[in-house]
Amino acid sequence: MTSSPGAVGLDALLLIEHSPGSLDPVREACPGIPLLTLPLPDGISAPDLISRHKVAAVICDLSADDPRGLAVLQQIRRVHPWLPVVMALPEGGFALALEAFRAEAADVIFRPLDPDGLQEALARSAARTARLRAESDLQQLASRSLDDLVLLKTIGATTGSEENLPRLLERVVAAIQTALKVEIVSLMLCDDDGLLEIRAARGLPAEVAAQVRIAPGDGVAGFVLASGEAVLIDDLASDGRFPLRGDAGRYRSGSLLSVPIRTQERVVGVLNVNNKKSGASFTAADQELLAMIAHQAALAIENLKLVGRLQEQSQELEQTHADLLRLHHDRTRFVCSLSHELKTPLTSILGFADLLVNFFEQIGQQELREYLGRIHDESLHLERLISGMLRLFAIDSGSEHWQWAAVELPSCINEVLTAHDLTIAERDLTVELKLAEGLAAVWADRDKLLLLLDALIENAVKFNRDGGGIRIHAENREINSSPYVYLAIANDGRTVLPEQSDLIFQHYSQLGDLDTDKPCGVGIGLAICRAILRQMQGWIFLEAVSGEGTCLGLLLPDRPSRKETCHAELKRY
Repeated sequence: MTSSPGAVGLDALLLIEHSPGSLDPVREACPGIPLLTLPLPDGISAPDLISRHKVAAVICDLSADDPRGLAVLQQIRRVHPWLPVVMALPEGGFALALEAFRAEAADVIFRPLDPDGLQEALARSAARTARLRAESDLQQLASRSLDDLVLLKTIGATTGSEENLPRLLERVVAAIQTALKVEIVSLMLCDDDGLLEIRAARGLPAEVAAQVRIAPGDGVAGFVLASGEAVLIDDLASDGRFPLRGDAGRYRSGSLLSVPIRTQERVVGVLNVNNKKSGASFTAADQELLAMIAHQAALAIENLKLVGRLQEQSQELEQTHADLLRLHHDRTRFVCSLSHELKTPLTSILGFADLLVNFFEQIGQQELREYLGRIHDESLHLERLISGMLRLFAIDSGSEHWQWAAVELPSCINEVLTAHDLTIAERDLTVELKLAEGLAAVWADRDKLLLLLDALIENAVKFNRDGGGIRIHAENREINSSPYVYLAIANDGRTVLPEQSDLIFQHYSQLGDLDTDKPCGVGIGLAICRAILRQMQGWIFLEAVSGEGTCLGLLLPDRPSRKETCHAELKRY
């Protein structure tokens, strides 16, 4: 007993009938197999129907008085060369069978049709197709045209290149246009929103290419993106799945081909071609070639992204290396500066102590008091240097204890200014204090806030010119819908350039030459300010000034548990 036709493993059969019901014996012999039916007069649309459905074989009526069956066979062969097509002939139509085989029919069956003959014909067709396709695969490299090989080599070579993505994509579409001899090529990639946009094209107006945005499932390209399956259309008008869009000239031949671009099992784009210059339709061989090109293009795109990531990492490593070198330089400079600062009071202390030890009996009461006073003052200076360093390390490391509270800024400013009254008077500096009414309290540790203000005002005094001015301004501000207290401290001394704004806040860093242009101090004041503000979730930055001088701006939070806001997003006032 013979098995049913389902044994050959067909997905679906397409029946092309000369008249309604002429292939009913096939229906009766193929229970459980999906069947599609097409009248012979509409056989011209068979290639598109085959593209839309998983058709594994075609059975087509052929008679001596109606040659349309041979035309349908040739049309299917042109677009789907590997699809088995079995021709159903009238009894005794041996001459007709010879014509069918010459037109590359896979097999023929004679009427009356019987299940056994149908089963054998389908089995022979499947075996013949598999054999021919295997032979074709073995000969593919040898039979591929020189243009195709050059194209694949050109695109494949880009996987090792370092050219930028636009240039790469332009090379791909140019090579496709030449190899497939088509008028229009477009290469589409997904943007950040998941929409397809044309990244490179040939034969399309630039304004059209710039405007196209296609969602998944929308049109041919959207269908390919959503399904991950290639689309081969012999005639767009008869296909019926996709509406005609844009200028009809773009689909002059009616035939088009779209294949997915995949990277790591994900569809990231679509390659589209239409309008062969010869006017012919696209074939399965064109689809295979374009799929190979899409694969090579995907490799090239992935490689380019990898090269880009490696370059970014290399730049990050170079920047990190440069930062480490700068830090090393700054720390070396700091050690030299600190050594000098520590040595100065130590030299004075040791010098006066040596005088007291060796000439105590010869020193008068007034001189003794003066020497002891100098030792006391230099010891205090030394203690301030060491305490400042230890305080910076403690605050920066987070080991410092904080007592958070709402602190009134005006009282803190006045307290710090009072501490610097003597130095301000000695240098003949004028202080202009402008604090807005209703100034909000600052959420801070009062001791740390005093330390912050002391460092800022000390710098405004130290780096000022004799007879210059210090201007302190404070007001409430709202930045990115969040309330802050804005504080600005300006002086009339040396101007800090905008490109030096980050440098002055770095650890161990101070502007000026260490030997010839260095004021007193070791350059940790502003570093302490930044460390304190980091804990407060506030900001310090360099403000623009007109003329000479420097102005530092601060944003101080007026409530606890604030989230940090990137300073690059803060509005300038």
